[in-house]
Amino acid sequence: MKAFVLRNCWVLLLFLSIVCTIEVNAEENLTSNRPGPENKPTEVKIGVIVLDIENIEGATQTFTANVYMKLQWEDPRLIDAAKGKRTLKLTDVWNPSIQIVNQRKLFKTYPDVVQISPEGIVSYKQRYFGTFAYPMNLKDFPLDDHTLEIKFVTSESDFDKIKFVIDEENTGIGDSLTITDWKILNWELFPTSINIVEGLATPTGVVYKFEGKRLMGFYVVKVLLPLAMIIFMSWIIFFVNPVHVGPKISIAITAMLTLIAYRFLLGNFLPKISYLTRMDLFLLGSSFLVFGVLIQTAITAKLTEDEKLESARAVDYWSRIIFPIFFILIILLAFFS
Repeated sequence: MKAFVLRNCWVLLLFLSIVCTIEVNAEENLTSNRPGPENKPTEVKIGVIVLDIENIEGATQTFTANVYMKLQWEDPRLIDAAKGKRTLKLTDVWNPSIQIVNQRKLFKTYPDVVQISPEGIVSYKQRYFGTFAYPMNLKDFPLDDHTLEIKFVTSESDFDKIKFVIDEENTGIGDSLTITDWKILNWELFPTSINIVEGLATPTGVVYKFEGKRLMGFYVVKVLLPLAMIIFMSWIIFFVNPVHVGPKISIAITAMLTLIAYRFLLGNFLPKISYLTRMDLFLLGSSFLVFGVLIQTAITAKLTEDEKLESARAVDYWSRIIFPIFFILIILLAFFS
């Protein structure tokens, strides 16, 4: 009797082991194997909506955005009319394993779950908020415009068997963007092969591209007008009698020190890069102009000391003409060349 019971227990255990193995294999097949026939790529419908763009930062070569993404694909293995619409973890089904190539620091706001219809249509939605990196050429700053991108790529090893199709109904950009110093001109979403590292394979992906143009208002009010006022202040010495050497030198030195202090303040607003921008050319030219006023003051002071008062007045007269001309040339060179 004992032998009979033991034999039946072994048979039962063997049966349970076989069933568990089959279930595990089926689960592994469901998560690791791509749905559909082997000789045909799996179509993944993708839609991307940029809900908001909060900031574009040239100094750090980044932009901050709020992005919504929707993926949809068909998996015949999940067809089950009896269960109806259901929710599973993303890791419990096969998925295209989307990664954002140029992400800097992102936060997900939706749970990693998929919605499965009775017909086997799998839908995955996610919302990302954070910073994205993208190289920018700032030589035209602050008259610059840039084409920025968000790159989505599949990390699946058989990426050539995945075909992305644009979901036009779920692609676009928000109507009211909170960014204040940029104007977004246009956008597009398109599938492409993305070159991550030169010389390596280029996986399949999609790129959301948008163009932004910097608005000049902030820099005109906060930078250009105050700087012009400092330069105009330095020109007061051209109208002061050359015999008043002390006041002329005081005005010139005050203008120079004010300009130096203002340039330190501007360091918080300007990108820290190794090449000269249009704004750098304007600041550099303005600095040389104010320094020239200081040199002119020293020259007129020396002429006055040598009792060449008429020559000093002549220098002041021509300075009233020459310095504004140079200022106009600096503006033309910096912003219109």
